[in-house]
Amino acid sequence: MLKTLSKIGLLVSALAVGTVWLVVLRLKDVPVPLLAAYGLLLTGLVVGLLWPSVLGRRATRRRVLAFLGVPVGLGTLGLYLAVVYYVTDLPVLLALAAAGCLAWAAASVLRGRRAAAGRGGRQSRRAFLAGGAGLTLAVLSGLSVDRVDRQRREVLARGEQERQAAVRAAGARRRIADDIVRVFPIHTGDTIVTYGQFYGGLDGWEGVNGYLRTLVDKTQIAVPVYAYLIDHPRHGLMLVDTGVNWEQAHDHDGYYDHNHMVSRLLTQRDEYQMTPGQDLRVHLARLGYDAKEITTVFLTHVHDDHAGGLRYLPQATVVLDRRDWDHGVLYPYSFDLVKSNLSFPAFGSGAFGAFPDSQDHFGDGSLILLPTPGHSPGHMCVLLHLDTGSVLFVGDTLYTLPHLAVEQVRQTTLGGADTIHQIEAARRIQNLLASDPGTVPLFAHDNTRYQFDLVTSAFANGVPGEAGLLELRTHMQTALTPDWRLQAGHTPRFVPPASGTGVGRVEFR
Repeated sequence: MLKTLSKIGLLVSALAVGTVWLVVLRLKDVPVPLLAAYGLLLTGLVVGLLWPSVLGRRATRRRVLAFLGVPVGLGTLGLYLAVVYYVTDLPVLLALAAAGCLAWAAASVLRGRRAAAGRGGRQSRRAFLAGGAGLTLAVLSGLSVDRVDRQRREVLARGEQERQAAVRAAGARRRIADDIVRVFPIHTGDTIVTYGQFYGGLDGWEGVNGYLRTLVDKTQIAVPVYAYLIDHPRHGLMLVDTGVNWEQAHDHDGYYDHNHMVSRLLTQRDEYQMTPGQDLRVHLARLGYDAKEITTVFLTHVHDDHAGGLRYLPQATVVLDRRDWDHGVLYPYSFDLVKSNLSFPAFGSGAFGAFPDSQDHFGDGSLILLPTPGHSPGHMCVLLHLDTGSVLFVGDTLYTLPHLAVEQVRQTTLGGADTIHQIEAARRIQNLLASDPGTVPLFAHDNTRYQFDLVTSAFANGVPGEAGLLELRTHMQTALTPDWRLQAGHTPRFVPPASGTGVGRVEFR
């Protein structure tokens, strides 16, 4: 009885590990049919090793290993190399292979001592060959360390060359020094997301179910990642969010390997796309600024597509809600250079319109922090007063302008109380925009004409003026009714890629 229970425990443990591995492979976009076949082989191997007779009368553990173990082992290695392997793994893989060969050599020596004279010679030859292979692989492992480091340095050097070329390209501007508050949208590349994750919050994409659907549903779209530069005559240079950094887009596995293998396994290596001109440092330089001049960063939340650029800003004070720092950081490597520069607002400035709490950051009413938890534990929005109106940096409380119609268009939410809090935050944003016609929202991921055409045009020189803000508000009225319903022509719809695979697009009807 105890033996049977032990086997059942081993079976459950093995199946749990196998399930995690299959989930990781699905995150890496391995096709479902291939995963199903591989999963059946894995299950058959585990069951066959524990209860060989289940696979037939003549089944033995040796035969199970031969007929199922070999294909499972080769399949596991092939899948790993195809979808998880990164160049820094090479020394480790060689070292493991060396250890395996040396262990085989040691076992052969021990068996040879116990065997008859004829068989002992064969075992000695095997031990010699396995030991030689192990020593060779161990030497190759040591030699590969320098080669791997050199290859990574070459990748980073090429990136630096591309960035410098982008900075020198025609069309760069000179910084304008005056007493006007300026805001510049900075497009730091795109992120690849599932359409349902972005627009399916009312179609079951919520909580655990929403996460599981991202593993199976690969109807993907590319959406922009925006940060915003603020040039303030009294408070200096500031950023709202920082977008992604070059390494996240071009050396993804290397970047997330700083947080150990788990982080790399649970992220998608193609989740970010960035041209050299979209690098935050390039953007700043072409606007006439230097990343070293940024004094303050307001993080709407700590998710990595908003915090990656912190790697370029070690001198900046980073203002964020303490709840996000305590409970929301998934990949701390982005924060390593600013951990000693964090500032947590107390939200002690009283109510601000529909918001029960706020923080007048500078004490002069020029910039107000508004807590909007839900998308993350301590998400917050930033309200900045301009000379002719105000802008509200929405972060990820609402992804796009159509998301203001929160009962018709909704992104995936975390479920339970978090969903309730996020919807409450959206309602407060609606109330703020309705009560102040001089305020316009600025989004972090808007993939509509509002962002690409109107915001880009209005803030081309950093100063939208009354006419620019009015144009944005007028477009809002063409997209949304006064009671926050979508007007005709603004309902999102997924359009599959022409080839049937890859990234689709979004139409609005």
